[in-house]
Amino acid sequence: MTRQLKLLVAGLACALVPYLFFVGISQTKKVNGQVVVEESLNIGGVIAGIAAIAIAWAMAMKWETEADKAPHWRIAAAVIALLGAAQIVISLDLIG
Repeated sequence: MTRQLKLLVAGLACALVPYLFFVGISQTKKVNGQVVVEESLNIGGVIAGIAAIAIAWAMAMKWETEADKAPHWRIAAAVIALLGAAQIVISLDLIG
C-alpha cells in the first residue's frame, strides 16, 4: 500500500466517520411542548475535519516519489479537503 493510498483512506475516514458518531454537546429548548431551538456542537467532527484538511495538504504538497505528484492524487486531496471543510461547518451546526 502506497503512502498516498494510506493518506487517502485516512482522510476519507476523518471526513466521513463523524457523520456516523456524535461526540459533542446537544441542546434542545421546548416551549409549550414544541421544540423551538435545537443546537449541537460535534467536537469530534471539528477535530476530524481539521485532520482531514491536514491530510489533504500532505497529499497535495508533500511528495516522496514522482508517482505521488500525479494529478489524480491532487484531485483526491481536493475532494478530501472539501469533505473536511463541510464536516467542520456541519459539526459547528452552521448548516443542517
